[in-house]
Amino acid sequence: MDIQHFLGSRDIGKKRFNNLRGDLHAFFAFCQAAPRGWTIENPVKPIPKFKISRGMPEIIGADTAAKLMAYVEGYQGGKMVPYFALCLFAVIRPSFQCGEIRKMADLPDPSKCIDQTLGVIRISPNVAKTKSVRQVTIQPNLTEWLVRYPLKKYPLIPPNAQAMISTVRKQFALGDDVLRHSFISMHVAKFKSLAEVALEAGNSETMVRRHYLNLVGVAEAERFWSIKPGMNVGAVTELIAKQA
Repeated sequence: MDIQHFLGSRDIGKKRFNNLRGDLHAFFAFCQAAPRGWTIENPVKPIPKFKISRGMPEIIGADTAAKLMAYVEGYQGGKMVPYFALCLFAVIRPSFQCGEIRKMADLPDPSKCIDQTLGVIRISPNVAKTKSVRQVTIQPNLTEWLVRYPLKKYPLIPPNAQAMISTVRKQFALGDDVLRHSFISMHVAKFKSLAEVALEAGNSETMVRRHYLNLVGVAEAERFWSIKPGMNVGAVTELIAKQA
């Protein structure tokens, strides 16, 4: 009853509820397993999961993505640029509480995940949701973001990050996974490889084909992968000033 109240009282969406329920279920299964036997039953087991039907994934277009990145450049001195750049252009799962971006930020030195020499971001099993290593190619525009906003100077999760992320998401009406969905859609449109984007995103080719194929055109994808630091900053300066 306490766990059901804990889950039910939180102001979270269905997907986050299911993920949190899964984490608690795994914890109590660990406590229950021999030789521990710290609990007789798993109290999470009777609590049902939400059934979530997958429709068309929510994405943002290249113009909105450009405005988003210009906004975060001008917001709070650019503190949240690495977070949004890596989630949007490197398909890092974005959950502040328990996503890959959070686990990456908790590493002793997150910058070691980024190999600029070979041009890849290595997501280790202890960071990846799938518990298996994967690599994401650093596209030329992301290289420029990482050079201008290095993790040594701009931490992935700076103080007060949750409030800042919420502010930016509210400003652009961003859903939980819209950055990730946008990456996959734009990658398929530009590079034409279901296998490559499936490996980088940690999805199956079937999932990519079913949900992300032909959501955007080539020209839109070209604009998306051309978004670099310093673009359109003036266009959002007034918007940021109004929020201050």
